[in-house]
Amino acid sequence: MIIMHRVIIYISDTLDRVCQVSSALFFAAMLILVLFQVAARYIFQAAPAWTAELSRYCMVWGGLLGATVAFKAEAEPRIIEPPPKHHRVRAGFALLIRAIAVTIFLGPVLYYSPGFLTRTLHRTTEALGVSTLWVSMAVPLAITIMFWHLLAKLVAFGMDRQAKN
Repeated sequence: MIIMHRVIIYISDTLDRVCQVSSALFFAAMLILVLFQVAARYIFQAAPAWTAELSRYCMVWGGLLGATVAFKAEAEPRIIEPPPKHHRVRAGFALLIRAIAVTIFLGPVLYYSPGFLTRTLHRTTEALGVSTLWVSMAVPLAITIMFWHLLAKLVAFGMDRQAKN
């Protein structure tokens, strides 16, 4: 059982590193595309339409992958500050409330994602002419990664609790 828990945590950590790098690359690509578009528009008086479209898609992917990083780091915006880690009961209760809130908020989005992806499968982007599925996939992927991080946090909390007993 401990090995499975460690594997869950290891996968969460690996996903986090991949999302950090990917998010940074998407935002860097977005910056380069926007700079190229500005230069093309104001220097050459001819901005290609695909740069604006591709930069928007980079923003979507970068933002959603960045959201998974913030979620794992517990750096997302909060209404109430969580209790300190040394307050085990309060920290466990806060983690449980967070898990319930995340499930209530993101669960339905993930549940309806197959239909959402199916609807975007045959739509194409205006400038690039590719399926919008490639952009839409970012939503269920980011939510799945967040759920994996949540599972890893629950497992890590349980492992810490077993170690203290």
